[in-house]
Amino acid sequence: MKENEENWILFSIIGKGRERRDGARGYEKTRYVFNTKDKDKYITRETAFFGLALLEYLKEVEQLSIDKFIIVGTDKSAWSELLMVIPHEQQNDSMSDLYLKVYEQENAKTEKEALTDEMLKEWEAALKKFLPFLSLHMVKPLDFKVYLDIILKELEIGKKYSIVFDCTHGFRYIPIVFSYALMFSKYLRNIDKIRIFYGAFEMKDYSLPGENYPLAIEVGFVNEAVKLIEAMSIFENSGYFTPLLDCIGIDNTEETYFKIEMNRPLKKEVEDIMHRLKDTKQKAENYYEKEISDYLLKEFEEMQKQDRLYLRMFKRAQFFFERNQYFKALILLYEAIIVLFADVYGIKDLMNYKSREKSRNMIKNEIKQISEYKSPEKNKLIKSDDEVDIYRKLEYIRNAAAHGSEARTDQNLLHSPQAFKELFESACELFSKMLKRKEVKAI
Repeated sequence: MKENEENWILFSIIGKGRERRDGARGYEKTRYVFNTKDKDKYITRETAFFGLALLEYLKEVEQLSIDKFIIVGTDKSAWSELLMVIPHEQQNDSMSDLYLKVYEQENAKTEKEALTDEMLKEWEAALKKFLPFLSLHMVKPLDFKVYLDIILKELEIGKKYSIVFDCTHGFRYIPIVFSYALMFSKYLRNIDKIRIFYGAFEMKDYSLPGENYPLAIEVGFVNEAVKLIEAMSIFENSGYFTPLLDCIGIDNTEETYFKIEMNRPLKKEVEDIMHRLKDTKQKAENYYEKEISDYLLKEFEEMQKQDRLYLRMFKRAQFFFERNQYFKALILLYEAIIVLFADVYGIKDLMNYKSREKSRNMIKNEIKQISEYKSPEKNKLIKSDDEVDIYRKLEYIRNAAAHGSEARTDQNLLHSPQAFKELFESACELFSKMLKRKEVKAI
């Protein structure tokens, strides 16, 4: 199959079967009903293992081509129930004998008599003659990490996958661990979507009128929840808000984010997003949508308060510094100081390179007033030798980091995170002092 084609994988947890009430060999069976509220409702064949009912539904009703059917269980799981994949007329004596061995071992009272890996492999080989895409994995009940290993071994790098997960059977914690393993696997494998099904054996009363069948439920919120988790994580770590806005129905914000990244003026665009967030908050049917809207509103309101470019740069520098994105933080803080000087000295057209150069010349002049002329009182923003030292270190480190060269200052600032953090925090304090001095001058 080509890499860009969709590969459907069915994962199922198989648990210990319910013993038959009549005392006969085997497990209690039932038929599951899919799409109960739909005209296309579907009732499966009898089975003690919901995974087989789900496979039947996906193939017969949804017409999906399942590439792998991966079943995970313990040595006590009802592996023998997989006999159902073999047509009744082909269940010969040798197959019946093998089935009986598996059944007896999965119901063994002692560990010595329990199902072995060798027996399960033999059973798998026999079943694969009728279901070639079957894959069986026996795990220890308390081996929590094995589920991630199974997923990564079964899914090839480069192929695109859609996952159907049956969380019906097994110990209650296994589907929980497996679900988290699936979500993590999205970062190592190309998993497009995840669908989760549950065979609700106890929900016969909620079935069709006059029919006493348990429901087959698709937990439909899963993909949306995964997208929300990923989008919130991306926003918290990078400030990239477009995926999170998409999750609550606010689209076409990519260009606005790009302008923010490029430090372009965008008051109108931010106001538009804020208006749409307020509208979403008011009309939202679910509380989580209201909370996300409110959360983002506060972020954009804070952005609007930063009506000057140097304030936005400074705020974003702190944002990235707190998330250990030091290069971005360094560049933004340095440029914030340049733009602040331009504003104080009335230099216009800050998008022009020559204007930035004029601003840097103003900084050099203030440094001269202190270093050469010993006249800090004539300066508007830099007032001491210590502040000159902080700015120069920041400038040298910025140039070295941007060009991959050696710094004209303490090399430790490029090798020690702690040394860099101390410099950055000192430079932030200097910027705040400059800001106050600007405000005093304005008064």
